[in-house]
Amino acid sequence: MVNTTYLVSMVSMGVLGVGVVLFVVRSRPWRHYVPRASYDLAAGERPTSGLADLAGRTGTWTAAYVLLVLGFMFGAMAYAGGMVTGPAVIGAVVALVAAFLVVGVYVAMRDNGRPSAQAAAGSAVATGLLAVLAIAVVLVTSG
Repeated sequence: MVNTTYLVSMVSMGVLGVGVVLFVVRSRPWRHYVPRASYDLAAGERPTSGLADLAGRTGTWTAAYVLLVLGFMFGAMAYAGGMVTGPAVIGAVVALVAAFLVVGVYVAMRDNGRPSAQAAAGSAVATGLLAVLAIAVVLVTSG
């Protein structure tokens, strides 16, 4: 049987979560603010890429945050339920950080005027450094 305390706790947290979302959606005075990067490369404005345009939207960041929170919530539920072990959770977090680093290097280089080949090379260097770090950790911890 389901413990009624857990059920009441889940419902109250759901209601509080919906209340927070509604409060944030209705009370933000910065609703029409769209962050933009200013470029002045020899008095010529550089056009924004599709990725930069997508990153400039508030809805994109809101959706990414909601997906991240849901992912961590379901990961915690899977870990608490015994479906996932500790090393798998650590591996997933390491994979997320590594993907963030590699993609971040590529996007940062592209946004700073580098061609895609140089940005891909920078991401490859970041991937190589992560591999060297992983090998070093394995060598130090084994034995």
